Amino acid sequence: MKPKIEVVLNDERLITPSGLCMVGQVFGKSNLTKKAARMKTDKRSQPQIKNVDILLTEIGLLTLAKTSFDHVNEFHSDPEYYKLSLGIAYDIPSESTLRMRLDAIGQTMNSKLMEGNIDMFKACKIEPSPLPCGYVPVDLDVTPFDNSKSHKEGEKGYDKNYEN
Repeated sequence: MKPKIEVVLNDERLITPSGLCMVGQVFGKSNLTKKAARMKTDKRSQPQIKNVDILLTEIGLLTLAKTSFDHVNEFHSDPEYYKLSLGIAYDIPSESTLRMRLDAIGQTMNSKLMEGNIDMFKACKIEPSPLPCGYVPVDLDVTPFDNSKSHKEGEKGYDKNYEN
């Protein structure tokens, strides 16, 4: 039986990447991961790690605003959490494997990834609209907070006359 992540509101210290489980849920609802799991690349270091695990690892890093390949080493500090939250089946890749395999994936699978990305948005009923330049902004906040007693615009209790 696959373990589940339970989100509970309490006063304990917040673990920064806790929102990654929500990112994993979005990808779990789409067929992007299924398509990526079937994709093949030629030369592969750590061949036991599927391309889908490479992509999910990189998505997790980018979601956390980690843009350097060496940041994957942070995932090795708690691999079970990262694997469970992102839906990684086998293991977290090494820094060099991540770099080499992403390069190969980008060269051979770009169109399939684009199709899978569109399918993911459809599965989650997301209808993005482009900016005047043609780009579509996507922003996922991976840190869940209860802001119900804050003075942030759009939250209960917000006072437009409140100033810091």
